[in-house]
Amino acid sequence: MVLATVLAILSVPASADADAHRDGDRHPCADVSAAPFVDRDRISSVHRDAVDCLWHLGIVRGSVTADGRRRFDPTAAVDRGQFAGMLHRLLDVTGRADRLPEPRRPRFDDVPAGHTFDREVHTLASAGVIEGVDGRSFAPGRLVRRDQTASLLRRAARWATGDELLATSGPLFHDIVGSVHRDAIEAAFEFGLVDGVAYPCGDGGGRYEPLRSLQRQQAASVLARAIGTLDAIEAGEVERRKPDPECPSPVWVPRIDAAVDYAEGRTGSISFAVIGTDGQLVGHRASTQVAAVSVIKVMFLVAYLDHPDVRDRPLTADDRDLLEPMIRRSANEPGTRIADMVGPEGMNALAERAGMRDFHFTRPWGNSRTSARDQARFMLAFDRYVPSRHRDYARQLLTQVVPEQRWGIGQVATDGWTKHFKGGWGPGTGSVDHQVVLLRHHDGTRVALSVMTTGSPSHEYGKATLEGLFRRLLADLPRT
Repeated sequence: MVLATVLAILSVPASADADAHRDGDRHPCADVSAAPFVDRDRISSVHRDAVDCLWHLGIVRGSVTADGRRRFDPTAAVDRGQFAGMLHRLLDVTGRADRLPEPRRPRFDDVPAGHTFDREVHTLASAGVIEGVDGRSFAPGRLVRRDQTASLLRRAARWATGDELLATSGPLFHDIVGSVHRDAIEAAFEFGLVDGVAYPCGDGGGRYEPLRSLQRQQAASVLARAIGTLDAIEAGEVERRKPDPECPSPVWVPRIDAAVDYAEGRTGSISFAVIGTDGQLVGHRASTQVAAVSVIKVMFLVAYLDHPDVRDRPLTADDRDLLEPMIRRSANEPGTRIADMVGPEGMNALAERAGMRDFHFTRPWGNSRTSARDQARFMLAFDRYVPSRHRDYARQLLTQVVPEQRWGIGQVATDGWTKHFKGGWGPGTGSVDHQVVLLRHHDGTRVALSVMTTGSPSHEYGKATLEGLFRRLLADLPRT
């Protein structure tokens, strides 16, 4: 069947992995080897360890390509049948599946005998973990949303532990008010089963994005976390996550009219893109393609830290000697070395992972094409494409641009927000002056901006344009 080809979720004997899980104190995925997926490099570094974990446990196997290799397709959406299969296997390998009841009868009409997920769907339905869309249908091919995932996990935890997960704080996320899944989302967040997109701080200003489909890599993270969480609930040792009442989440929807008016009165071509706390991108000529010049060096930084020769080891003095001049004072030679190392395939693959629409890598690398919207999207989450062991280093490095290059955004006060930014310019002529920036609030809230200018009369004029635009775009940014 097609489902089996798309995501073959194979059972493993509970007597092996489940016993190891019950008898050992360590997480069953501690120190596992890398999953052998040909597209493992496309898995976000946020989720890569979880995918390796579920591969090790036999919960996911991916699809098999025509030449016999395994492929994971990390950003593909998970459907209801696939998630039921993965959830059943998780209960199996953690030693809980032997307590599941007999499969539901009669079967759902759309999950007949012989269906890829017949046993998993009907067993979990009998246990009350999953439900049909009506009395006779399950809709196994319908995509799973983030809000539904929270309800599925909450019911699974109730069945596995005997405890009803109840939230003791809230509201948490502004975009789940009125949702039938709100109680499940808030409880699952408190117990560490799901995460929000913007972290809540006690004022209900967090963001969950409940209607987004669940990607395969996200499903892996959710299920890998559930292994430890279910054990902690059963042992009475779970630590609930609580929003901090002293850090109200800032809400900022950028107003761009003043920036557009300013841009239209300046010499040269100007484009910009801004992503506020609501996650929506707004801008002015934001899809205009321009030469990337040195703003591409943030992508070089990410590609280098995520390179197979670097991602799984500590950084050396040689690594730092390569990266720090490239970011702090925009040295070009390290960029060329990284471009040679990563190649067009690596750079274009990173752009694809980041959802860039206008990026095209070329040599010389400064002529690579990009856009303001591409760079704003990338900066908003650039560190999430960096392996966790190198993430703090990458973020910190982008706060250390040398004083003589801290023009534009560097001259705009953003109290309460940390600036992570990089500039790019031509040979001091004003032909190109760009800046890209991630602003991180102390509670974890993020906004991103990208300003691209070409054709300024001089470099000094271009720098003044950047500063003028950032001042107008950030005029009403909450400063707390």
